[in-house]
Formats: sequence, structure tokens, C-alpha cells
Amino acid sequence: MTNHIKLATLITAALMAALVSLPNLFAAEEETDIDIHNDEVDVTLFRGAANNTYFEVYFNALPVAGAENVEMQTHAINLRPERDVTLHVEIFNPNSTIPLIITPGGNGDTVGFGGFARNVAALAPELRVITYDRRNLGQSEITFGSEPQMVEEGEDLHVLIDRLGVAPVALYGMSSGGRSNMIVSSRYPEDVAALVLAPLTGGTYAATRLSEDYFLKYLHDEKLTTREHETASPIMTMEALGETPLWSAYLERNTTAKRERFFDADIADFRAAMKTSAEHLQATGEQTALGMDDEDLAALRIPATLIIHHGSYIDNLHPITNTRAATTLIPNSSFTFAPYLPDILDALLPFVKMHTPMLKQ
Repeated sequence: MTNHIKLATLITAALMAALVSLPNLFAAEEETDIDIHNDEVDVTLFRGAANNTYFEVYFNALPVAGAENVEMQTHAINLRPERDVTLHVEIFNPNSTIPLIITPGGNGDTVGFGGFARNVAALAPELRVITYDRRNLGQSEITFGSEPQMVEEGEDLHVLIDRLGVAPVALYGMSSGGRSNMIVSSRYPEDVAALVLAPLTGGTYAATRLSEDYFLKYLHDEKLTTREHETASPIMTMEALGETPLWSAYLERNTTAKRERFFDADIADFRAAMKTSAEHLQATGEQTALGMDDEDLAALRIPATLIIHHGSYIDNLHPITNTRAATTLIPNSSFTFAPYLPDILDALLPFVKMHTPMLKQ
């Protein structure tokens, strides 16, 4: 019996030691395993942007058959005096008569998302596909306004629609692009023939992570501050900001005049814009759609809204539950799963053709 007791004691001790070591084993595994879907693949995209099938459809999309033959025009559209900014705009199938404006997602621009717009134009030649760089992105100008980023972008888009003469127009917004498109839909319903959100951003996780990664990180980063002397408070400079990944990429791809405009900007305006935009997202974390109060969704008065989701439940930035909830709030709204380009077009084209009047030639 004594030997049996000793053996049982040794076995128990070994089991306890193994259980104690399990967390360390898991921690080591977490440190060595890299989830490529959550790795930061581009400075213009949020970390984790690839947690859905839309990543390859939207970002750096491979050209479909015939995409190389699509006619494209590029324009620098000056929005002054209403807005102190000039936007870079690309128009595919410029002679077609059904307009569709595609707003990129993340902090993305036409370099990353233009391939998707071109593919849509190639597969739907009846569409005049318009895409653009929002302010402070791509080849558009730098302007830090006093309102939250999505509101400033929405006001820009309102004036851009007027300049292009395409109202009422169908709007297609990816994630953050959908947020600025919702501002237009809410404030200027006469601009909008139909709204497509693909996908819709929402939830406390998105509010917390996006506000930090898009805005607050610039206010928390000690590398961006300098001191004139030992007792002085830290001072952020546009020069230091220009060395960060997103802004250095902006400066590299732009003209001397746009680079000078960046460095001439007031860093205090930049800091205020980052704080305002972050607080705006954080304040709507408990709402259905990020950046919008539920009552504003319910008050939308546009002809129709289509919400398209890729169907992946691991995408915490664009929860399916929030998408479903949005259809209960937005009048004349519908929802469908469409994970790949053919599925997206099957849902998009009938919707746009049904609700968008043709432009006069």
C-alpha cells in the first residue's frame, strides 16, 4: 500500500506540474505563431483588415479579363470655396450613363483600391465608376478640419457630387468609406439614389481599436515629440509626423506643392483633428453603426440601402450582428452575403440599375 501511495503521489505531482506549465506553453505558441490575417500588411489599412474574403477583392485586386482595356480619366477636383481641399478622382467608363461612386476603406486610396473599381467597370460597362482619394490620403490635399474625419469626408463628398454633376448617385462604401457615405446620406439625401455598405463597421471592439490605430496613436507616441529644453513640455512637429509610416508614404507619392502644404499645416490642428475623430468613434461603440447614432440610421430618407457582408464571423470590425441590426433601423434596407466579386456584382448591379437614374449624354 505504501508503494501504491507513493506512486499515486508522484503521478499527481507530475500532472500538476504539467497543468501549471500549460499557460507558458500556450504563451510561447502565441509568441511564435503569426496570424497573417492579423498582421499589418499595408500602412493604409487597419491591423486585421484581412480577416475577410473582401481583402483580396478590394485591396490590390488582381485584374479581371478586360480590365486593361477600360478607359480611365484622372482629375484634380477643386472643392473650393466650400471646402479647402482638392481631391484626386479617377473615373472608369467615363462615357457610361449610370454613375457609381466607390469610396475606399481604411486609410486607403486609389492606389490600393483602384483595382476593384476598374474590375467593376470592366464587368459592368454600363456603369460610370468613380473613385477618389479622400482628404489627407493618396494624391489628395492635406486639410485638417474641426469636425470628425468621417464628417469632413462626407462634406467633401457632397461638394464632389455637385462638381461631377451626378446627383442623385449610388454610393458604394467599404468600411470607413461607408461611414463618410452615411454622412452624405444623412445630411444630403437628395445626393443619394442608393447606398451600399460593404461591409458596415460597428461594435465596441471596432470603436476602441480603430480610434487608437487611426487617431490616438499619434497623440500617445513619444517619438513624435521634441523638447526645446529640459523643462519644456513635449512638442509634436509636422516633421516628426512626416516620418511615420502612413504620412511618409503620403509624402513620397505626392508633388512638392502637396508636401509643402503638409509641412505648412498647423500641428495643433492635426492633434485636435485626431482627438475629435477618436472621441467620435468611441462615443458610438454601443450603437449599431460606428460613427452614427441609431436614431440617425432610423432617420435616413434615401430610396434604398443595401448592406453586403462577406459572411466571416471572425471579422470583429464588421460584425454580422451589427449588419443585421442595421436593417431593422434603416428604412428600405436589405442585407445579403456576397463573399467574392461575382457575388458582389450579382447583388450590386440590379440594385444600382433599379434605383439610379441614367445620366444624360
